[in-house]
Amino acid sequence: MSVTTLTTDHALNPIMERCVESVREDGYVHVRRTDVLEHQAAGDADGFRSAWDDLPMDRELVDGGSYRQRRYGRLRVRVEDGELSFEALAHTAFRQDVIPLWEGRNRSFAPIADGVLLHAGMRDLVGWDAKLATALSGVTDWEVGLHLVRIVARPGVEGNPTPEGRHRDGHMYVGMHMLRREGVAGGVSTVYPEGAEPVVLTMTEILESMFVDDGRVTHEVSPTSALGDSTGVRDMLLVDFNPAAPEVY
Repeated sequence: MSVTTLTTDHALNPIMERCVESVREDGYVHVRRTDVLEHQAAGDADGFRSAWDDLPMDRELVDGGSYRQRRYGRLRVRVEDGELSFEALAHTAFRQDVIPLWEGRNRSFAPIADGVLLHAGMRDLVGWDAKLATALSGVTDWEVGLHLVRIVARPGVEGNPTPEGRHRDGHMYVGMHMLRREGVAGGVSTVYPEGAEPVVLTMTEILESMFVDDGRVTHEVSPTSALGDSTGVRDMLLVDFNPAAPEVY
């Protein structure tokens, strides 16, 4: 498998420190585009975003809908001594037994090519998430699931980002990154922190993000509808974090 290493500053900067404290206090953090952009050293954002134009239909939707396009892949990410390393892992089926709608199902999605998994734009976003996850937990070795998802809204036909409704994803942490939002209304995110009032927000800008402690919050996104007579899209990168299994020699 391909392995890429990226050297970073060991210490967290003030923006990331604030993000860590927000997750510790509230179970989630909403990150502005400008704060994420400070950590995009790679450039070529348009080249990375073009990967969402090559997503096949998600054939695993139980409602038979044609509103979601998707690819799935996995990385092993290590965060140690100021360095991030990324290794593309073999493609597998995806399970979410914690969600009743998907319980007991091995869902098969089209794979993400290694060139996209290890693209500089992907490494920037996943590296951002990984540093937060490590600062929060002390875990330095992660198995990361990556979902390239496009929700399509057509005139008279809504798109549904979360057909499972309010839910947890069944991971330790989840990063959510907006890659494109064009020609749609709706897509309103609601986060339900433990013991607190729901938080309602709408991510609209490219690279606007959210990071959640999946054991402490539930969340959902309202359907999207097309503006006017054109098809609209909402593109997201979803990043699942779980501690990696120890290597067997």
